[in-house]
Amino acid sequence: METYSASAVTRNYDRLVGVYDLLASLWSGGAIRAARMWCARQTRSRTRVLVVGAGTGDDAALCCANGAEVHLVEASQKMLAESVLRCKSAGGTDPVAIDDDFRNVQFTQPMDDILVPFFLNIFCSAELPQILRHLKECNASDGRILISDFSPPAHFFASKSLMELWHGIPMAFFFLFTGNAWHGVHDLPHALEEAGLTIVQRQKFRIFGIGPRWIEALIVEIKSDL
Repeated sequence: METYSASAVTRNYDRLVGVYDLLASLWSGGAIRAARMWCARQTRSRTRVLVVGAGTGDDAALCCANGAEVHLVEASQKMLAESVLRCKSAGGTDPVAIDDDFRNVQFTQPMDDILVPFFLNIFCSAELPQILRHLKECNASDGRILISDFSPPAHFFASKSLMELWHGIPMAFFFLFTGNAWHGVHDLPHALEEAGLTIVQRQKFRIFGIGPRWIEALIVEIKSDL
């Protein structure tokens, strides 16, 4: 695959390593972590698992504990180090750590499962097709991509506006502090369909356990040509 870099590599995530999980918990009431861990629980032992944008790595640690061969890709050195530490503390297999921008990483062997925990939210909608194409290239033909991210907004104007506001406040912080792309809530089901990917399982999570289902986890497979 030809490497590309339509947007700049994000910055300053090293400075967030100590508060990242706390911020996510305070903002979503645990829904973000619940979606990530749900995806991790779907992975299988003795398979090749790639975690893209590993962050602090609770989900990756569970994959290691379950006996998977885990590869971590993370552009933040401190985030990657924290993820590796949690993986090793969990027991099981030791992860392979890759300190790089995922867009420039290639593998000689395809992955059975790819975890994508809130990584797609870094990019604008125009760059999503490139990212999804690269994920497909890294995945085995019978493999799966497990995505945790924001649910697409409802069509009802008031509900959509409220969700966009809730999504937009942390989006503004990450846009200014880390250089993430500025965008509204992605319509991931549509983007996945356009990329030739099929959603085979979907799980939604309520904000604070009782609020709207604005966080979701998706299991995705490459569409069959048959």
